[in-house]
Amino acid sequence: MRGFLVGFGNRISGFGLLVAAAGLILIVAINGANVVARYVFRSPFSWAEEAMLYIMIAGIFWGAIAVAWRQVDICIDAFVNLTTGRLHRILRAITSLISIAIVFSLFLVSGRTALLMFNYDQRSDALHLPMWIPHSAFASGLLLVILMIAARLLAPVSRPDVNSPNQSS
Repeated sequence: MRGFLVGFGNRISGFGLLVAAAGLILIVAINGANVVARYVFRSPFSWAEEAMLYIMIAGIFWGAIAVAWRQVDICIDAFVNLTTGRLHRILRAITSLISIAIVFSLFLVSGRTALLMFNYDQRSDALHLPMWIPHSAFASGLLLVILMIAARLLAPVSRPDVNSPNQSS
């Protein structure tokens, strides 16, 4: 089971990083093209800012999947790190459960919002993009963050194992 969870975490976090990197490249391409359109052709894209904003949101929340899996987030764990052995494992488990509870509450709100956007067929101003799409990127990123925290809780691995590209599953 541990091998499956580690492989699952590595694959999903790698995919999250891929989405985040592709989003960043797409934002740079849109911004560059918009600069050329604005200053060379005097006709900027009316949708560029909106598109870059939605891509950035998706990149942030899908990139957060890798952050959660690799445990490289900013956290206040000074007291936890002062402990060792069984107490350390218990405190790590408690902090993971608290994180899951907080992110799960955000997931519920964002999931309901995405569903409302879908039901009302709400669309963005410039792109006329269905608003459930960016809201779903937010909600799906949060759901996968929850899964990564839970996987780390069930199959704890050290940071070098997580970052190892040749980890077998």
